[in-house]
Amino acid sequence: MTGRGSPSSRVLLVSTNRERAPQPVLPNGVACVASALDAAGHDVHVLDLCFVADPVQAAQETAARLRPDVIGVSVRNIDNSDTIALRHYTPEAAAILHALRRGAPGAPVLAGGAAFGVAPEALFTALGVDYAVAGDGERATVSVIGALAAGQPIASVPGLVRRVGARTVFTPPGEDADLDSLPRPQLHRWLEVRRYERHGATVPVQTKRGCVYKCVYCTYRNVEGWGYRLRDPGAVVEELAELRRGAGVTRVDFVDSTFNSPPGHAIDVCEAIVRDGRRYHLETMNFTPAAAPDELLAVMRRAGFATLGITAESASDPVLERLEKGFDAARVRDVAQRVARAGMRVLWIFLVGGPGETPETMEETLAFARGRLGAGDAVYLTVGLRIYPGTTLHRIALEEGVVAYGDPLLTPTFYLSPSLELAATVERLRGFARQHPRFMFSADSRSRLLPVLTRLASALRLPRPHWRYMGVFQRVARAVG
Repeated sequence: MTGRGSPSSRVLLVSTNRERAPQPVLPNGVACVASALDAAGHDVHVLDLCFVADPVQAAQETAARLRPDVIGVSVRNIDNSDTIALRHYTPEAAAILHALRRGAPGAPVLAGGAAFGVAPEALFTALGVDYAVAGDGERATVSVIGALAAGQPIASVPGLVRRVGARTVFTPPGEDADLDSLPRPQLHRWLEVRRYERHGATVPVQTKRGCVYKCVYCTYRNVEGWGYRLRDPGAVVEELAELRRGAGVTRVDFVDSTFNSPPGHAIDVCEAIVRDGRRYHLETMNFTPAAAPDELLAVMRRAGFATLGITAESASDPVLERLEKGFDAARVRDVAQRVARAGMRVLWIFLVGGPGETPETMEETLAFARGRLGAGDAVYLTVGLRIYPGTTLHRIALEEGVVAYGDPLLTPTFYLSPSLELAATVERLRGFARQHPRFMFSADSRSRLLPVLTRLASALRLPRPHWRYMGVFQRVARAVG
C-alpha cells in the first residue's frame, strides 16, 4: 500500500445498495476501502445512497460539487435472490453510474463490492466502468488509485478487471492473508451507524474471511476465497471497543461466512470478549450445524449471544447431501436441542427447491420447522435457488438445461427441482405460514409495511433482534394487507 507523501487523489466512494427489506445492511466493504485509502493519504468522501429519496440526483449533485479525481462505486448484490418477490439491482446501479459520470465527467470509475466477486467480467462489461475489483478491495483499490494519482500505467493488480486494447483482462484475486495489517473499517466515521440501527440494522464485524464449505449454490468462495484467513481475537475486541467509543455500539452482528467454523477460532474470539469485560449483545446469521461443540455454545452464551441464525437450508438427508452442506438431518436435530439447552433462541433459515427436493423432502423440513416454532424459535424460508456463475449449482443447471452455456447470469435465473411445481409449492408454504405466524416466507419479508414495523420496534426500544417479534409483525401485516 502507498503511504502518505505519495501523490494523492480526491476520491468519492459511493454505496449503491438501497435494499431495506427485511432490514438495511451497513456497507462494511465501503468503510474498509475508505479507511485504506485514507491511510494511504487520499482525500476520501463517502456517499451512502441507502436512505436517499432520489439516488440518481444525489449522485450527480455530489459528484458535481466534489469534482473527484476518481469515483469508486460499490455494488453489493446483483439481485435479491428471491424467486417470488424478485428485485434486480444492477439497472439502478447503472443509472447511478451514469449520473456520477454526468456530475464529474472525465473522472475514472473504479467499481467493486460483493457482486463483482460473483461475476467480475460480466458486470464490468455490463456497467461500462473503467476498472473493477473482485475480492478484497483494500489493497487493490489503493494500488489502482495510487497509480492513477501518479500518472502511471495500471499494472496487473490481483483482483483487477481492466481493458487492455480491445480485450477485457481479469487478474484473479490474491486474498490478503494478514487481515490484521489492514486499517480497521471505522464504520462510525464513514457511515450513519445510528440511522441504520433505527431502521433495524445490526453493526457488522468480521472475525475472518473465506470459507471451506462446498455448498453448491454459494458464492462465498468466489467473493472471499477458499480457506480461512483468521483475524487475531484481540484485534476483533479492539474493533468492538472502537465502535463502542465512537458510536455507542453495543450490538454487533458477526458476518463471517460461518462464524462458528473453525470452532477453535470462534471459541478464542468469544473468550477474548469475555476477558475484556465489556458487555455486548452479539448475533450472527451465519451459524452452521457442521461445527457446534458444547464448549463453543457455552462460551458464546457467556460472551453475549442470546440468539442465532442457523443456516440449515433443509432438514432432509437427500437434500442436504445434494446441497453438499457437510452435515445431515440428525445433526440439525441434535444442534437444535443443544443450542436450546445453551439458552439461545434461533432463526432457522431454509431453502426449498434445490437439487433432490421433492414434496416429501419439503414436508420433512416443514415438520422440523413446526417443532422448532413450537419451541419458540422462528423460521425464514426461500423458494428456489439463484444460479450464480462458477458455482456447482451452475454446473448442475447447465447439465439439466436450466441455463444456456455462455449466459453470464446477470439476469436473475433460478433453479427449482423438477420434482416440484412452483405454484403448488408456494401455496403449500403460504398455508403453512398462515398456521404459524413466526414462519416467514421470503416474499413476506419484502412487505413495505415491515420496515415501518421495524422502525417502530426500534423507537419503542424493544429488545433485538426484531425477528423475535415476527409473529406480531406477520399478524399486523396480514391484517393490513
